[in-house]
Amino acid sequence: MPYRCGLGLSARTSRAGSAPLAVKGRNGKPVLVEPDWPIRIQDHSGQDVLGATFMASVARREEKGSDVNVASHLLIDVLTRKVDAAVVISNDSDLAYPISVAREHVPVGLINPTKGVRAGKLAGTPSEGAGSHWWYRLAPDDLSSHQLPNVISSRITNPAPW
Repeated sequence: MPYRCGLGLSARTSRAGSAPLAVKGRNGKPVLVEPDWPIRIQDHSGQDVLGATFMASVARREEKGSDVNVASHLLIDVLTRKVDAAVVISNDSDLAYPISVAREHVPVGLINPTKGVRAGKLAGTPSEGAGSHWWYRLAPDDLSSHQLPNVISSRITNPAPW
């Protein structure tokens, strides 16, 4: 079978929204900011309002449809037998079900592009379904060691900011 690669295209949207103000807690999870010195909330009579929630206006950038497009292309290619193996570069647990289905039919390699551990729902065993599945976490060296040299010839060079 010839190699075929499908790309899931997505739309990036930006919007303003509001959310409770939070700081990073000890375990890395958000902790809501509560009124405390030096910033307090008072009612019309000057009494402190305990338990008030600070709201912040935030800009949110979201990718819309990328996981659906990746899942759709993966399943179409696998189920129509256009590929005999697949490699998915993602750590999005929303892809757990389509990756599981694909593993029943072809070997699937899963590359985690994030610094974090692999999403638990993306786990599996190398021998399940079609077998020969594998997992890898991308490291900074993987990218830096595969760059072209700064100067290729007198006419071809990397841009200065690189």
